[in-house]
Amino acid sequence: MPLPVHQASLMKTKGFTLIELVVACTLLVMLSTIATTSTYNFLQAVTSLKTQFQNVRNNIIPLYGLLTKAQLQYTTKLAFALAAPTDPTAVQNEIWDWNNKIDQNLSPALVTLLINNGLLPPTRSVQVTTYNNGNPTVTTVYVPITDLDSLLRAFQLTDDGTSTGTPVATITFGKMLDVKKNTSPTPLTIDWKPGTAQEIVLPPSA
Repeated sequence: MPLPVHQASLMKTKGFTLIELVVACTLLVMLSTIATTSTYNFLQAVTSLKTQFQNVRNNIIPLYGLLTKAQLQYTTKLAFALAAPTDPTAVQNEIWDWNNKIDQNLSPALVTLLINNGLLPPTRSVQVTTYNNGNPTVTTVYVPITDLDSLLRAFQLTDDGTSTGTPVATITFGKMLDVKKNTSPTPLTIDWKPGTAQEIVLPPSA
């Protein structure tokens, strides 16, 4: 049935704000992705997305910034040492060792290296919520950072989102520039371990 003239006119002249368009597009994407799931699965998916967002904002971004700064400081230290009027062999070996450990996926050793050079903090404060008869209590605990696993726990990148859970994230440091071996620098990445509940599984491409 054709719409009355005044309704059709209103539809043609009504505009949409940017927020309305973003919300509409987001809902369409979500609905198309989970169209075949039950209401329970839909709520679970929304909860998972919220948890992912909180992990990115509160944990992954701060950890990424911390590690990027630490690696930059270590790289700068080696660059100055390499430019000094001394035998550069030892410094060159440190660069080769760093890049070789990345090729061998030895991130734990590189975290220990940065800790030993004083480029990572010895502890991190974490907010912990406990419940007593349904009443939440927030306390601050200091998680010691001594290796890769304790670093991930300090940023609550664990299976239960606490500072005492099992670490489920991975860290891949970036390579250093090495002119002699024609090695270009690469970015640092942080990701979830495959198969963990925290991993975001994208739908297969068409």
